[in-house]
Amino acid sequence: MRLYLELAKKSFQNNIVYRADYFASLINAIVLIFVNIAIWKAINEEEGALGGLQLNILITYIVISFLMQTVYQMDEYFIEGKVRTGLISTDLLKPFYFRLFVFSYNVGSMVFKFIMQFIPAMLLSVFLFRLLPPFNTQMLLYFILSAILGYLVLYNINFIVWISSFWFYWTFSLVTIKDAAVMILSGALIPIWFMPTWLIDFIELTPFNAIFYTPILIYLGMMPEDEIFMSIVKQILWIIALFGIGHILWKRATKKLVVQGG
Repeated sequence: MRLYLELAKKSFQNNIVYRADYFASLINAIVLIFVNIAIWKAINEEEGALGGLQLNILITYIVISFLMQTVYQMDEYFIEGKVRTGLISTDLLKPFYFRLFVFSYNVGSMVFKFIMQFIPAMLLSVFLFRLLPPFNTQMLLYFILSAILGYLVLYNINFIVWISSFWFYWTFSLVTIKDAAVMILSGALIPIWFMPTWLIDFIELTPFNAIFYTPILIYLGMMPEDEIFMSIVKQILWIIALFGIGHILWKRATKKLVVQGG
C-alpha cells in the first residue's frame, strides 16, 4: 500500500511543477463559472421562471457542479498511450498491480486539483456569487462521502472505456461519447430536475446521476435524509458492479496482450 501512496504523491508533485498551467486553469475555471451563471441568469430573466432563492440554489448547483468536474478530470489517454507505445508490457512485469498504479496516478492528480483549484475557486465563488452554504454540517459530511463515491463511479466508468484501447487503436471517439453521456445524464451540464420525466426515469436506471447529481442534491439539502442512505448504497453498488465489469475486461485484455506478445 505504501508503494501506491508514493505513486499518488509523485503524481501530486508532478502537477505542482507546472505552476503556470495551474494558475491558467484556476482563472479558466472562474471565467467559465462566470459565463455559465450569466447564461442561466439570462435564461431566467427571459423566462421569469425562478425567484431569488431558487436562482441562488441554481447558481450554487452550477458552481459546485463545475468545480467537481474540474476535480474529477482524469488522464483519458494514459492507458492508451502505454498500449500504443508498448510500455504496457513492461509495466505489467513491474512489482505492482497495474490497476492500482493507474488509480493512484489519478488520485494524486485529483487531490492536487481539490487543494489547489477546488478550494480557492470555491472560496472566491462564495464572495463573487453568494453561494448557499451546506444545508447543515451533517449534510456537508454526507456530501463529502457522496462526492468521493461519485468520483469512484466515474473512475470505474472511465476505466472500462480506457481499456478498450487493447482492442481499438484510437479511443478518442469512445471517450467523446462517454464524456457527452456523463455531461448530460449526470446533471453536470443541466440539473436533472429540468429534464422530462421519461428521461429522469431512464437516468435512474444508470450510474450517471450518482456522479454529480446525488452529491449536489445532498449539499443543497434537497434530498430527504431517509433517501440519502439509499442513494449512497446505490453509489456503492454501482462502484462494485462497474469494478466487476472492469475486472473482467482487464483479465481479457491482459490475456489478449500475452497472446499477441507470444
